[in-house]
Amino acid sequence: MRRILLVLSCLLFASCQSNTGDAPPHVGIDRVSEREKLIDVVGMKADIARLSSDEFEGRGVGKRGDAAARAYIAQALASSGIQPGMPDGSFTQPVPITGIKSEVIRPLQAFGKGGDALFAERDDWTCFAYSPATESRIERAEVVFVGYGITAPEQNWDDFKDVDVRGKVVLIMNDDPSADPSLFAGKTRLYYGRWTYKYEEARRRGAVGAMIIHTTPSASYPFQVVQSNHAQERCWLPFSAEQPLALAMWLTEEASKRLVTLGGRDLGVLRAAAEKRDFRPVVLDVAVSVATRNDVRSLESGNVVGLLPGTDPELRDEAIVVTAHFDHLGIGTPKGGDAIYNGALDNASGCAAFLAFARALSGSRPRRSVLFVSVTAEEQGLLGSEWFARYPTIPRKKIVANFNIDGVNIWGRTRDLRLIGHGKSDLTDVLTSEANRRGRKLLPDANPEAGLFYRSDHFNFARIGVPSVFLGSGSDFLEDGETRRSVQRSYTALHYHQPSDQFDSRWRLEGAVDDLQLLFSAFCRVVDASGRPTWTRGDEFEKQR
Repeated sequence: MRRILLVLSCLLFASCQSNTGDAPPHVGIDRVSEREKLIDVVGMKADIARLSSDEFEGRGVGKRGDAAARAYIAQALASSGIQPGMPDGSFTQPVPITGIKSEVIRPLQAFGKGGDALFAERDDWTCFAYSPATESRIERAEVVFVGYGITAPEQNWDDFKDVDVRGKVVLIMNDDPSADPSLFAGKTRLYYGRWTYKYEEARRRGAVGAMIIHTTPSASYPFQVVQSNHAQERCWLPFSAEQPLALAMWLTEEASKRLVTLGGRDLGVLRAAAEKRDFRPVVLDVAVSVATRNDVRSLESGNVVGLLPGTDPELRDEAIVVTAHFDHLGIGTPKGGDAIYNGALDNASGCAAFLAFARALSGSRPRRSVLFVSVTAEEQGLLGSEWFARYPTIPRKKIVANFNIDGVNIWGRTRDLRLIGHGKSDLTDVLTSEANRRGRKLLPDANPEAGLFYRSDHFNFARIGVPSVFLGSGSDFLEDGETRRSVQRSYTALHYHQPSDQFDSRWRLEGAVDDLQLLFSAFCRVVDASGRPTWTRGDEFEKQR
């Protein structure tokens, strides 16, 4: 019934009427169709070009560009009439971050009955410290292959069984099992398939080290993306007292094959066994040693929080949260003589859309409040949004929905667009209705095995039970489709997390504007509707609500 009420209330807003029956006159966002036109190519280009310029030095967390980006975003929000969102009257929610930069002082070496092997740093493997110790050292620790490294009681799945891996190094497959469509949502990746979960579970189990086997299909990006982070400073929220990992590592597929061969094993055979529920961990008869020296420091960063107060007496204490992360990778390993990772698409473009939403809402009177939260350290593990979800500026139960923007369509106008997490909540119905009204198609994620729902800031809102929206670009282009699809596909291989992710004045942002105007209109319908969005019955996040 709640789902029906939400859809019906949203349909009332399709005509852009501000009176909603039980709402007082003149309360609600008026002239939506006119307001959405304030989301335009000119404004988008200006914000993207500025935020991704070398002046901001890649917006690395805790660096000069971090502070400059926060100041730029806060000023832009204020110019649109958005109030400071923090209780102290500021736009900044401080986020306590520890930075750890690791230098390898003993390269990865393996010892087995088949001989010894030395692995080349960066080419064969990468690592980072998983605790604030000034030195991380593993000395001839036994290696145990633990399949996917998943413990999922609701799936009756436990890759660890009763095997004790404390003090050992675990070798883990990326992704989650997909052979049986009745388990783990089939080919749609769940959080169990994310590399962050793998390290978290290894830590809970007391392992001293964890190695993830990289393949491009299982990661959805090439090994060069992992290499870009090697020896760079990584960021963390305050550490808990639980047993930490010493080191978290990635190995290339070829390096992983060499490693298991030293113990007389075949990686293909091990992988095949790990697809079954009765899999048991395999002691590889291989030990490894590796060590890093760690530079540990506290970093100054924060989330930018703005507020547009609601006006309806019954709804103004609730809020819709609009998010976009402002950080990128900063200054890193030079590629082609360029060491600034500008992050134009990821995510200066999302910040530009975020600010366009604020401009479009300027002078409006929404029934519910709107929180604009531009978060830090997304690239470091969604840290800024995690901190806000832990310590929101309003009670968690009052957060009605999250609209997250991470990257936009830079390739041109499309007939379709994608919803990451399609069907997870009845926000899908609202967006579908709005797409249909515009003669467009809202489709599910084209690459569900990549697990995109768990890779941006909306995930932390979902974890606390807040229905969340994250749009992906379509691919059915109105013009020159094959060429544009080819360029679109090349982004991950060529530019994702590389210095070449730079603003290009030739970007076809008309497609982004179409998508964002649709998203804005759907947002207006939700922020002013009497009903609240709900999770689809049985969804993994329903119980969190």
